[in-house]
Amino acid sequence: MSSPPPLTSLAEIEERFGEKTAQEVRRAANLLVQRQFLYAGDRGVAAVYGILGSNRYRLYFETLFDALGYQFLHSDSEQWVGLLPDPDLDTLPRLRLDHTLILLLLAHTWQEEVQRGATEARALVVTTVNELFDRYRDRVGRHRKEALTPARFLDVLRDFARRGLVQIGAFDPEAQDHQLDIRPMVNRLITSDALTRLERYAPDLEARITQAGEQTDAEAPPTLFDSSEDAAR
Repeated sequence: MSSPPPLTSLAEIEERFGEKTAQEVRRAANLLVQRQFLYAGDRGVAAVYGILGSNRYRLYFETLFDALGYQFLHSDSEQWVGLLPDPDLDTLPRLRLDHTLILLLLAHTWQEEVQRGATEARALVVTTVNELFDRYRDRVGRHRKEALTPARFLDVLRDFARRGLVQIGAFDPEAQDHQLDIRPMVNRLITSDALTRLERYAPDLEARITQAGEQTDAEAPPTLFDSSEDAAR
């Protein structure tokens, strides 16, 4: 007996599985658009992840998000789903410079720890906000005329936490620090040579920013990162 044809519309889902299931699928898609990335381990996300990660609805989600200009991504082994702007469409705003640099730093840190075999379940890398800030200061901040303060650095990380890319733990008053979980999705948000660009960032990019003069913080250089902070808004 042949398998039923793949589902490509909400109407087909409702016809086959009922209105309640169709509404659940719709809510799952809406939540992914709001967050951009969803991690199965997050509180309250397991059921939504189960829908978004199901092969039953895969073609529907791929078709839906493709029509909206996004690539639908899913990692079964790492248990996350996400959206990336279609690289062939250059219609979305780019990341701010500071967000770009910190995202590259997150990916660089994640890759280093993976190479060392220092990952938790679901390819999670555990560090702290202070440790990551030290990396930022050593690799990036000392080359910038207006390096981020620790408070602003934490604000940028919170922006990424809202996207599901990292998780920031509660403040530890004794350590004066937060645990920081870096999730594997960060590695999918960078171009192939972006980490090399981060290493040589100082002499190259700082000179271009100085020459530009008029460049605002909202106008990130297009060579570093091709996705969008606001892709899911």
